[in-house]
Amino acid sequence: MPTRTPPGVLWLCLACMTLEGYDVIAYGAALPAMLADRSWGLTVAQAGLIGSLTPVGMLVGAVLVGFLTDVVGRRRLVIASVAVFSLAMILCGLSTGVTLFGIGRVLVGLGVGGVLPSVAALVFEYSPAGRRNVNTALAFAGVGLGGAAAAIVATTLVPAFGFHVEYLVGGLAALVVLPLAALFLPESVAHLRGAGREDEARRWAARLGVDPVVDPEADVTPTEPTGRFVALFAGGRALTTALFCLITFTSLLVLFGLYTWLPQLMRSSGYELGSALTFLVVLNLGTAVGPLLVGRIADRVGSKAAIAGSFLLAVVGIAVLSYPLPLVLLYVAVVLAGIGTVGTQILINVLIASRYPVQIRATAIGTALSVGRLGGIVGPLYGSMLLTAGLPLPVLFGAFAAPALVGAVLVAVVPRTPPAAAPPVPVNDREARRSAQGSV
Repeated sequence: MPTRTPPGVLWLCLACMTLEGYDVIAYGAALPAMLADRSWGLTVAQAGLIGSLTPVGMLVGAVLVGFLTDVVGRRRLVIASVAVFSLAMILCGLSTGVTLFGIGRVLVGLGVGGVLPSVAALVFEYSPAGRRNVNTALAFAGVGLGGAAAAIVATTLVPAFGFHVEYLVGGLAALVVLPLAALFLPESVAHLRGAGREDEARRWAARLGVDPVVDPEADVTPTEPTGRFVALFAGGRALTTALFCLITFTSLLVLFGLYTWLPQLMRSSGYELGSALTFLVVLNLGTAVGPLLVGRIADRVGSKAAIAGSFLLAVVGIAVLSYPLPLVLLYVAVVLAGIGTVGTQILINVLIASRYPVQIRATAIGTALSVGRLGGIVGPLYGSMLLTAGLPLPVLFGAFAAPALVGAVLVAVVPRTPPAAAPPVPVNDREARRSAQGSV
């Protein structure tokens, strides 16, 4: 068990997540300018469909990485995923029509879906037990920092240079991060040991100054992808796995619905474009700073209680945005909404990781995110339907908040601890033999 977190792990994961946050939220930030561009002729319904393309790519990426990360390692997949979504952003920035732009957004999602579970698994592994929530929140604060940067670019550069610059800035930023990640981002020691690469595991451990046996209780027996997936539903884990999938679905529905449509929602409430984008900046600053506080609380009271509380913060924060409150109070509400969306999803990843052994941990996160991406796909479409329905503002914002309330209820049903008497199912011949020997 590590006694400290290597700084390179945290800072490089933070940098990768900052790029990811920028690239995901860039669409919502640039959307008002895209809707106003007559040469593209986008309608609200079409914009909702395009907004769902990135979660479609994220679904595919999460499925692929859920099977590949425990096989080829976290490090390679993080670097490859960042390269994919950054090149896709450049493609969006150079596109001259909706079709090419849509392809770019799918590829952005493919890369983002690949980087999330790998970063979550790396940070979890290299963090002491008492700092796993706060360290994960620190790394994933990059989502909020990147999102705030995307909103700032939309406010400052897009009016002068057009919405394409929003995407070019995000893609070219990878030229700084990728070389550093290739040089300094470590591989999972548990993965290397599980793959039989003991010498390489010891070299990384010595370089990082950590114990080469990162988790002495973990079984690092190599496993086949199909066996790892089956293990998620065996040994008393079926209910837990199903609940995590549903919780992630509700979390990402709220997250992508709000991030795609918040500027447009605030414009519907009577704010000018610049002020509406300021709400997006505040939302993302809240997602960057707030989860650090919630993560520290989670390390004290447990991830489960913190996740339920974060969901409820989202309910309150979103619901009150429809009321004509003083601007400062509206900003506070937006911060609460940010903590309750991205902050909730960060803590969900930690809770999932704590419920599964190391050899299926990344697969568990990837599977929950894969199902959750369906919520991310639904979110922008859900928002476009609400906006085109002409609902009163309190009903409109209440409808955005409702899935978060459902998420809080689902979290309350999650079992408090992993099944104590049910070991992982045998996932290959070697483990089957060991299990049979132990039962004699």
